[in-house]
Amino acid sequence: MIKLTEGQAATNKTATGKICLFEKDVKEDSILVVHHTDYDSYEAIMKCKGILTQVGGTLSHAAIVARELDKACLINCKDIQIDLNTKEIIINDTKLKEGDEIIVDGFTSSVYLK
Repeated sequence: MIKLTEGQAATNKTATGKICLFEKDVKEDSILVVHHTDYDSYEAIMKCKGILTQVGGTLSHAAIVARELDKACLINCKDIQIDLNTKEIIINDTKLKEGDEIIVDGFTSSVYLK
């Protein structure tokens, strides 16, 4: 495993899944990677394995819903750049595309490349 970045753990859960940048495309094996979540994100959060957000705090929508649904969730990962046009994310110097597998680890507050 290669450590890509750290964030703030919203739950003490860990999930491995495929990067998904669009809520409408989330599947059961997805890690939803977004700037933030809101009320309309609930169904996507219910379906995915984990959530990774660029912003947020312990009382953010993503954090609260992830705790309620017992999902892995890291928030406030400022090192992530999301490009919705190319369906890619850049974490520090690592470029990843939708479908690549990552691990969201709430125990270490880290994101790993699988």
